[in-house]
Amino acid sequence: MNNTGNEKLAIIGTGYMARIIGERCRKLNIESHCFSIDEHSVAAEVCDYFHNVNILDVDKLTEKCKELSINGVVATTELTIYPAAVVANRLGLNGNDIDVAKNITDKSIIREKTKDVEGLSFPKCWVCKNELAKIDKLPVIVKPIAAGGKRGISVVYNTDELQKAFEEAVSVSKVQGALIEEFLDGGQEYSVESLSFHGRHYVIQVTQKDSSGAPHCVELGHHQPADLSDHMRNKVETVIKRIISSAGILNGPCHTEIKIIDSKIYLIEVNGRPGGDHIAYPLTELSTGYPYITGIIMAALGRLDENAITNLEKNFCGVYFVTQQTANLKEIFDTCENEPWFYQKNKVSDELKPIIHNDGFNTNYFIYFSKNGKPNI
Repeated sequence: MNNTGNEKLAIIGTGYMARIIGERCRKLNIESHCFSIDEHSVAAEVCDYFHNVNILDVDKLTEKCKELSINGVVATTELTIYPAAVVANRLGLNGNDIDVAKNITDKSIIREKTKDVEGLSFPKCWVCKNELAKIDKLPVIVKPIAAGGKRGISVVYNTDELQKAFEEAVSVSKVQGALIEEFLDGGQEYSVESLSFHGRHYVIQVTQKDSSGAPHCVELGHHQPADLSDHMRNKVETVIKRIISSAGILNGPCHTEIKIIDSKIYLIEVNGRPGGDHIAYPLTELSTGYPYITGIIMAALGRLDENAITNLEKNFCGVYFVTQQTANLKEIFDTCENEPWFYQKNKVSDELKPIIHNDGFNTNYFIYFSKNGKPNI
């Protein structure tokens, strides 16, 4: 049954994040319209209206949203950031500058924009468009210039592996080329969920990541809040706001990935969309008590309650992906429903499979939640 709310939200894309946003729209009595060419997608069945429109055809997408009298537009994945910005700008809605959105996932451009951010450190870097540059320092990490989910990433320890890693990165990059950086071993990876409104930036939560490490650095778990001292947490929040500002983000969610080594903060990437793999939802909402998805929707509609982003709770939650790389979790996974910290479980198969890129919804996993300290799992 279709929603009868007066406000209409355009959700660009129809994947899992689009489904989450569509479900929240129902609770808020906001009419949801999702757009893609996949009418059998997971979001199409929960949103009020599905529109079979190629989201890369920004003219047709804008025309349809104008025809529907859309009041707000949200991006759900890297691919949808640019079309969402185009629609928002052309319809006079709250959003980000079109050029900013076009370049936000380009690691080389973001490196240039943030090179002078105070408190941010950088490894040696080479941007390779059509062919490999001369690399004079090993090991290095080879990344697509623009791709999500840790796709196409390889840590290389000798020159014989460089060309293959370069070709693999280029093959999945949405922008021609690869970014090659001095590999910084050790330290800890984090991601930061933030929400911006008219150029004012709010850090909602910092997530600590379990990484498989080299060669592909796949994420095997996420935990909130990150285990940081108050001093380091404040430093991260300050630097993140500077990064977002330098990148040009003015409105909406941002998922920023960083690495901390010996108290130095290094930027991995910036994405103008909510964190995937359960980070934005449900983890950020569970750990802070703040309805982050609602905030994203309201920011798009131009009526975010900024006063509500205060006095956030400090609950403990996280997700463990149960794979070949984390076979030690299999026994806990099998019986986790009986634990006091149990929140959710997803079983895809009895056989543990390896993961080579992030795929948080089609993998065995369990989510924990506690208001009384981090569980000993």
